Formats: sequence, C-alpha cells, structure tokens
Amino acid sequence: MKTLVLHIGMAKTGTSTIQNSLGQASAVLRERGILCAPWKPFNHSFDFTVLFLEEPRKSFFYKQQSPITDEEWSKQLQRLRQQWIDLFSSMAQGTCIISAENLTRLSLTEIQSLQAFVAPYFTKVQAIAYVRDPLKSLKSQWEQDVKELQEPMDAQALLQRTKRRMGYRFLQRWSDCLGAENLLVRKFEPAAFHNGSLVDDFFFALGVEGFGEAAIEEVESNQSLGADGTAFLLALNQRYPQYQDGAFNPQRGLARRLHLFYQAMRAAGDQPLKLQIKFDEEEARRFNRRIDFLNQFLGEESGFAAVEASEEETLLPEPCAIGTDYYVELVNELAHLVESFAERSDELAAENRRLNALLEESEGDPPEA
Repeated sequence: MKTLVLHIGMAKTGTSTIQNSLGQASAVLRERGILCAPWKPFNHSFDFTVLFLEEPRKSFFYKQQSPITDEEWSKQLQRLRQQWIDLFSSMAQGTCIISAENLTRLSLTEIQSLQAFVAPYFTKVQAIAYVRDPLKSLKSQWEQDVKELQEPMDAQALLQRTKRRMGYRFLQRWSDCLGAENLLVRKFEPAAFHNGSLVDDFFFALGVEGFGEAAIEEVESNQSLGADGTAFLLALNQRYPQYQDGAFNPQRGLARRLHLFYQAMRAAGDQPLKLQIKFDEEEARRFNRRIDFLNQFLGEESGFAAVEASEEETLLPEPCAIGTDYYVELVNELAHLVESFAERSDELAAENRRLNALLEESEGDPPEA
C-alpha cells in the first residue's frame, strides 16, 4: 500500500521544524519506508503547491524566477512535475510525506487538481493540520503578514486585514475532498506533544509504524523576528516593498535572498513579540464564529475559548520605539554576512588563479614523443 501524507500547516505551528527535520533525515527515513523529498527547500510550498494553482504566476515561485519568458516558465513547471513524478515512482510501498503550509490556500478545484495528479501513484491520500490557539495564531499570522507585505501599509491597517483573512474554512475544503476520515486536525500544544517532541508527535498522530527506532534529530527552526524586528520590517516595507509590478523590487536589498536578511534580524535581537490583540464588537462576533467552526474538528472538550469585545485598540510595536542596540547589532550581523561572502569570493578568485596557472603550464609543455 502506498500512502501520501500532506502536511498542510497551519503556518506558525512548527512547520519549519517538521520540514527541516524530515528533509535532513530523508535517507534514514527512507530505510524505514518513509519517503521525503531529499532536495531543498524542504518546505514544499515553493515547488509543489504551484503545480495546482489556477493562477501560478501569482506564486512566490514565479516571483523567484522573474523576469522569465512564457516558454521558460512552462519548462520550469514541467521540470517540477517530472521531479515529483520521479519521486513518487521510486517507491514500491510505504508512506510519502509532503509538507507545504500554503496548501491551506488551495481552492476546492485546486485540491481536486492535486488529487488527480497524485492518484496514479498512491492508494490513499490523507492530510494533517496542526492548529494553534486562535489568538496566538492571529498574532503569528500578523507577524507573517508583515514579512510578506507586498504594498506599503501601516501596522493597524495590516492587523485589520489579518483579522479579516484569517480563518479555518480550508479544513472543510480538505475534508470534502479527502473525506473526513482522511483529515487529521491536531492542536499545537508543545506541553502535550508525544515524548515532548513535535516530530515524534507528528508521526504518532499519523500512526506511522517503525519510526520510534529511527534516531531522527529534531531540527528546531524559529522564524519569529521579535518585536523590534517586526517593527523595523514594517518601516522597511513602507519604503522598499518586497515586490514591484509582480516581481522582486530591484531597489530592495537582498530581495531575492530574504532568508539571509531575516537571519541577521533574528540574531540582532531576542525581544519576543507580545501582543494583546483587541476586538471591537463586530470583530469579536466574526472571530468567535471562526472559533466555533474550528471547534467542530476538535470536539467540545478540546475546543478553544471565545474572545471578548473591547473598546481599546491593540498596541503594536512602533519603529520609533526600537532601541539603538538593535540597529547596532543588525548592522554588525549584516557586516558579518558581507564579510563571509567576501571571504568566499576571495577563495574563489584564488582558486581561479591557481587553475589558470595550471592551464598555462599545461599549454606550455612540449608534446610527448
């Protein structure tokens, strides 16, 4: 029997930890009958989900390739399809795991397109989603929206948009397509993880046998930028948005390598982002309807509590409140990045000179008798 497990998020529920742990242990897992794509990025949001989008040119993968001709774009999509087909065809039996939190964004039609793509290779398809406390999830989603902001927007307006967009209707779409028995919804509660490990909890929830004997190291991945980092990124995005005309903004430094910039930002400060999110009466009613919907998948005993309305406004981190220490550390971390790449450039230049010298020597040698 061949089973496909789709880990569909949600975002900010340890997805990066699961993805990196499984990806780096792909060789060990394969020995146990568990197939995970061995290539990077281990987050399959980039190279898997795009294959089923009705408008793939709006994907992050397309933005990464831009500017690109229609012919070359078509070749890229075909390359990705074949890459996954080759992986699926390489297993005779067992479980294949794909992890992509943006699968939650697929429409019903797009999910059906995914099902048609994988149907020839698997006898069973199931999905697993971790869900956080809605209030904590809203905070994390706002921080994620700050990172993905594509147009200038102030912090409060962005929070209002996050409140409107955040929801759990994707669970119904996946349940309708796969069947309720093939959708597993699990609360993201670190204190309750099986063996105290998110990765162990992931396999325990799936009921995958033979994993306990495989020594898989859990690779923790913290993508939070903290209070200062989030406030700084808001100001940066106001002046230099990540994207312009559907492609990376050429005026934005490291626009194509944001992971390096975020690496420096996380190293620059460790002040956590703490938000006491407030709701007016209408917002509270809408949010509580979403909580009620989510609780249908968890059961009454393990459901989440409703939120209360407030006349106060949420206090959000402001760029003007960032201390000098953060900027000093950020500049220093970026300087370290520049230095590491400069050293690598020097090494490559020295190696190039060495190879050129060898080539000149070989060209000057007299022919053998």
